[in-house]
Amino acid sequence: MVFRLERGSTGFRDARGRALTRVEPTLFRAVCFAAAREAGGRLSEVAPATRRTFHSATVTEEHGRRLTVLCHAHLPLIAFTEGPVPPGDPVPGFAPVPVWSDPFRTAGFRLLEADELATPMTRADVTALASTELAEIGYHQPERAGDALFNWWD
Repeated sequence: MVFRLERGSTGFRDARGRALTRVEPTLFRAVCFAAAREAGGRLSEVAPATRRTFHSATVTEEHGRRLTVLCHAHLPLIAFTEGPVPPGDPVPGFAPVPVWSDPFRTAGFRLLEADELATPMTRADVTALASTELAEIGYHQPERAGDALFNWWD
């Protein structure tokens, strides 16, 4: 399977390139509240993208299972992980899309499957990326497509 990284995936752009779009943290928070209700749980630890390419929030399901929701700061992409993402580190592992994720789809987000995010960078399609993004990938050497999307690079 080939996973395509779109322009802006890394959070970088060429100096003379178009400004990157932005997914508003308020939209992300609102959709997370709806998803938490769908899960019969609660929302906590909502954090905007600061020095990283993603907003994050924790949804605690009705039976106590906690999932961290990651929302790309520039592209309408959502991923899930079973634990928090330690500051500065790659996402430890991506989780399957939960059954309560429909509010994200309804709001226009694409839900990324764990196997897509685990695609080795050697098999990812990077043809849409700006030259600056390719240079950052060369410098940081992410192992997986998900590492290029959800990063702390500066």
